[in-house]
Amino acid sequence: MITQARPTAQCAAALMTHVPAVIRSLRAELRQHGQPHFSLSQLRVLYFLNRQPHSSLSEVADYLDVTRPTMSAMVDRLVQRGLVQRIDDPHERRRVALSLTPIGSDALEQVYGATLFSVEQRLNRLDEEQLSQVMVGLSILGELFSDS
Repeated sequence: MITQARPTAQCAAALMTHVPAVIRSLRAELRQHGQPHFSLSQLRVLYFLNRQPHSSLSEVADYLDVTRPTMSAMVDRLVQRGLVQRIDDPHERRRVALSLTPIGSDALEQVYGATLFSVEQRLNRLDEEQLSQVMVGLSILGELFSDS
């Protein structure tokens, strides 16, 4: 006897299928926009630091869900490129705060803006009702999977 999969199982399978496809598309868009070249992870670091200046390495690693050594290596490369700066915390001797440099802010704005525009062009294929459905779905997913 064939049984119908539960709607939650179908939804979970669809989510696990479609989210990686969206991420692959975003990576391709980032590569297409060329200079300055960023990986999606690097862009996420810059985006996080833009929203949360003076964050610690641990805070950024937690946001990207990577280990501290992995994040340290990534931040080292961003510092070498002049996009991120390390600032010693005057109140906590062992803490180093990370912030974007002006070059990092400009690069983020350029690459993020170009990628956002490309995604917007793809979304222009949807009619108003479909776009509304996507927004509702993303809102629900955001609430469901938020870290709060």
